[in-house]
Order: sequence, then C-alpha cells, then structure tokens
Amino acid sequence: MDRRANPRCAYPGKLKVSDRYVLLLVVCGLFLVAATAAKAATELPAITVTGKTTPTPRPGDTVSRDWAERSPEVNWPTPMFNGAAEVFAHNQIVINASCDAVWDHLIHAVLWPHWCPYSGKVSIWGGSQVLQQNSRFTWVSSDLPQNIGIFETYRPDRVDAQVMEFAPPNRIGWRSFGRQWTIHGPLVDSYHNWFIKPMGSKKCVVTFEEVATGVAARYLRAACSEYVHLTHDHWLEALKRVSEARS
Repeated sequence: MDRRANPRCAYPGKLKVSDRYVLLLVVCGLFLVAATAAKAATELPAITVTGKTTPTPRPGDTVSRDWAERSPEVNWPTPMFNGAAEVFAHNQIVINASCDAVWDHLIHAVLWPHWCPYSGKVSIWGGSQVLQQNSRFTWVSSDLPQNIGIFETYRPDRVDAQVMEFAPPNRIGWRSFGRQWTIHGPLVDSYHNWFIKPMGSKKCVVTFEEVATGVAARYLRAACSEYVHLTHDHWLEALKRVSEARS
C-alpha cells in the first residue's frame, strides 16, 4: 500500500489500545442510510455511513459526494452486495487516446505495477497474460488498507479477484475478496468498475467507480473517507500518461 496518496490521512499501521476503544465506539455508531437508487442498468446497494445521515453531500465527505456523482452509465451486479457498503468512489478523466489503447493497458493486469505502483503485484490464474471474462487473479489492492491493526492476528495480505463484466473495449468490472477474515467477515469485499466511453477516434472519457464493504472499508470510512478517491485519481492519471504516450 502506497501512502503517498495523502500523507495527512495515511492509515496507521497499528492502533493503540486506547484507539481501539475509540474505533469500537465509531463502529458501534454506524447505522444504515438508504441512498437514492442508481439509474444504471442495475441498481447499487445503499451505503452505510458513520455518524449523521448524509442524504446529500457534506463538505469534506468524499464518499457521499462521490455517491451523488455516480455515473448512470455504469453497470452494477447488485446481487453480489446483499448488504450495504461503507465506501463508494467515483472518478473520471479524459484521455487523448483511443478506447482500444486504454483497454489494452487495463486488461494487461500483470503490467499494472510498471505504470501504476498503487496497484501492487498481479498474478492471473492459469498463466494468462491478460484479463478475460471470468478471469481469476490475485493482486495487492491499493484502495483499502488491510494492515489496520484492529486485531493482532490479521496481517496485510493479497486479495483474490474475478472478472464479472467484460465487454471490449468499453467495460470491465471485477470483484475482490480479502484473504483475511474476521468474526465480522472478510477484511475487504469490493467491486471495481471501469467504463471507457469514446469521444472521437483518439479521445475517450474513463469512468472508474468502486463500492466496498468489510472491516477495512468500515475503518477507512471513519478514518479517511477520501483515501479511495485519491488513490483512484492517481490510477487514472497514470493510465492517462501511459495511454497517451502510445498514441
């Protein structure tokens, strides 16, 4: 996990005993907020937030702001999230390259660390070099910290993922599970969604959204709600640089 995204809110590697009590109070204070249904082909689940309800964005509340700005053009496999999710991120960027050029970088997952260190090492199961429909792969996700130190027995680990949506060269989405589990379930359960929309022969707009739940997401929602948004910004900026360099 690269902490350069925002040093001011970098998660701690380990919590003090006193901090654990504070964290438990925060977690106990969580309650479900019914969010407005998404207008995408499939609806998104509601989002669980900390503290007061947030039906509309608040200053400094990145998750609720991103939720309000979510794209109606992105598809979501709602059945995969029967409960609520603590984190949602919406990021978008214009890239002066073709959809095919951008797509090629995204499906060559084993090369992600070469142009975006925030992605971590990637291994595609079965020896393939590119992602395809139903591909399974293991990676070190930079989006959610897993070394949050809530419990001594849970250490940073990789996540296993599977491609759920694959429509070249415009849509790819995968679900990731953290390998570490707690009494409350996996440390992280997330879905990454990419939509590449053409704006010309060598220009496109890329929408990157993520929904996440689990202990790590719950912790991050309270500690630094903008962290996922910031790491996604870095990922998109890196994708823009490498795609435009090829054009």
